Amino acid sequence: MEIKSHIDVALPEEAAGAAYEEVKKELVLPFEEYVGKGRLREHDWSLQGRIQTNGGVISETVEMAGSDKYAILVKGPGITPTREQTQEALDRLGDSRRPEELSNLVTGTPNGYLRGHWLVKGNLERYENPGLSDVLETKLPDYSRAGSLDVMFLDGGREKDGFFLTLSEDAEVFVECNGQVVRAPEKLSAGSPVYAKVTHRSDVENLAESAVSKDKEIVFMSKYTVRPELDGEKKKIYNDVRERHGLERREGNQGDIVDAAFARLLSRPSEQDLVVLVPDASYGPKVAAVLNAAYSRGVRKPVGEFSVCRFSAGKSEYGGLNACAKEDCEYRIYAGKEFYRFAVKAGDMFEEMHYDYEDARTYVRQAFRQAQAKQYDRVIFAFDEKDAYDAPVIRAVRETAQEEKKAEGSDFMLMKPDAAAVMMLTSPMPGKTLYAYDNLWGDIVSDAMDLGSGVASINSVILLSDGRVWPEMGGAGTAPAMAERFKREGFWRYDPIPVIEGLSIGFCQAAKFEPDNEKLNKYAHSLHDAVLNTLKKGISTPDLAGKLKSSSAKGTDMVSFIRAVRIELLRLLGREEEAQRMDEELKMTMKEVL
Repeated sequence: MEIKSHIDVALPEEAAGAAYEEVKKELVLPFEEYVGKGRLREHDWSLQGRIQTNGGVISETVEMAGSDKYAILVKGPGITPTREQTQEALDRLGDSRRPEELSNLVTGTPNGYLRGHWLVKGNLERYENPGLSDVLETKLPDYSRAGSLDVMFLDGGREKDGFFLTLSEDAEVFVECNGQVVRAPEKLSAGSPVYAKVTHRSDVENLAESAVSKDKEIVFMSKYTVRPELDGEKKKIYNDVRERHGLERREGNQGDIVDAAFARLLSRPSEQDLVVLVPDASYGPKVAAVLNAAYSRGVRKPVGEFSVCRFSAGKSEYGGLNACAKEDCEYRIYAGKEFYRFAVKAGDMFEEMHYDYEDARTYVRQAFRQAQAKQYDRVIFAFDEKDAYDAPVIRAVRETAQEEKKAEGSDFMLMKPDAAAVMMLTSPMPGKTLYAYDNLWGDIVSDAMDLGSGVASINSVILLSDGRVWPEMGGAGTAPAMAERFKREGFWRYDPIPVIEGLSIGFCQAAKFEPDNEKLNKYAHSLHDAVLNTLKKGISTPDLAGKLKSSSAKGTDMVSFIRAVRIELLRLLGREEEAQRMDEELKMTMKEVL
């Protein structure tokens, strides 16, 4: 049968890359009669591939898949490299360029470009992997012996030293610094918000000094990998303060990334008293509210299904302008015929961000559509009406609700972002709920969704404006630490379930475009069930072994687990004889891994 829908795979690297290659070898290529030869189209989104094309591989992939209305892009996790990692890769390739000469699609994360591309306009949804709750024991964190948390953040919220503007008509918006354009012109529709803020270096220094003076272990949290000129600069300031006090610097500590550190404190509460330093006035107070609530009343597993939908198409917080002034300068924001001045002192940080009101409308419609498709009971829009930057989203909610005859209080609710997250984690409502957050706060909160289960329990998909769903191979990311461990041990511990599930969702989406292709439909829906059946038999990678309900549960290496999934897939496809033969072979070679 002719292939109508292609699956474009943005190749992952490190441990996730090894998992993908093994999954392809064991679960895709041997089943080409079901999948269709040539259905997979691979694109090298590794750091090396990005360097060699100066990011062109990303733009070309998105253009190709986005313009093909039947294409499904499955994105693997990739590296957001540090400057040092980028330089090392350039040296390995014999490339004389410096990191700062490369495209942002090389040195940054491609997520903003992908989700914000005009052919995609995609918002991100994360939800519980169907069926996994039946095979996994949920062991929620115990806070009874947890030490105290002193969460410190910059005060004043977005309002302090901030500027808001809501466009009264369609206009072109751009930013200059000392007469040079530093953010390219972008056309925005009427109702779109524009926000700018100056963060004073002295405020960050004073906060860091106060944290260090408490003489306790400090958990530092920032988004320095994605916003290096803003959050990254704040981390440098913190390190300088530590050094002045005779403390070691904390460069390159991946646990400092706010979403990972936040999830770690929730899932593995420390018994010692801690200072949590979040040098941010926007997400800092929200982090404090959730951590304080969790440590005082504990967290609960939702009674029903839930998902988190992030407003990522508008780029906003991750796609904005972030800069640290090297000298006294003047920034100007031009909005149509008007402009606004900002005098910025050397060392201070300037940020500007905006989103298009029509993107907000699309996001709201997607949230309602997903909730309806999944038969959810409600949507909770976690935006603050009193925050001028959030207000347009609230307006879009009310307009869309009126158009689609959705009732506030039953079909949807409006809550402040911190209150929604507190409820989601500590006192969830009965039934099925979709939580709609902004991009950055949703990113932080969604990393805490797998409390008591594990990364295998969460699926991540991009919701396109044209109705397509593009899955991500989420979970444990590229897991560079596991790549290093592989070199020592000679086998992989990496959990490949997010890779398998990403492909499974991709094949299911392709099957929707080819409803008459019986073999593809059977394979697509059997792949997910094969994973569940394998786990029910007590076979998993070490990270899940202790969480399985099976009394005979044991951990094994990644390759053995994937082969066990293949056996179950063969059985579901009616190829019992082949499955039995492989089962006997696997019993001879499978190793138990602690």
